[in-house]
Amino acid sequence: MDEGKAFVISSGALGQSLVNDIHGVPKVDAIYIFCGKKARHKPWAKDWSKIRGVFTSIKPICESLKKVTRECDHDSIPMSFVPKRTMTEGAIGFDQKNLDQLPPSYMYSVIFKDIVLEINDAKSIKALEIYCKKKKFLKQK
Repeated sequence: MDEGKAFVISSGALGQSLVNDIHGVPKVDAIYIFCGKKARHKPWAKDWSKIRGVFTSIKPICESLKKVTRECDHDSIPMSFVPKRTMTEGAIGFDQKNLDQLPPSYMYSVIFKDIVLEINDAKSIKALEIYCKKKKFLKQK
């Protein structure tokens, strides 16, 4: 595999032994158990953090996969909020401590990026837009 992530869909019977073998593989991001007897496989499946659920229908698996792949795509969007001065000083060796102590605004901007990219509700996005316009963060069209 390349640098991507793997999503595994397994039957319940095979999943019980397969999960033990693949759960520790870093490239495996999510495991879905597809079976006819949810009650039989749910108890052991809850012990594995990469298992996203036990499903008796394919549609919820597809919906979950859409969400997870969107999260992976968002994680690959590069964003930088490190002040230019910090980068310049660090690049020329002026003050090595600056590289170890990034400004708090950087941490907050990363958290904000994650929150914004995970908003999946049109009403919440509109509320954020209105708030930003009131605070003059966004230029009105």
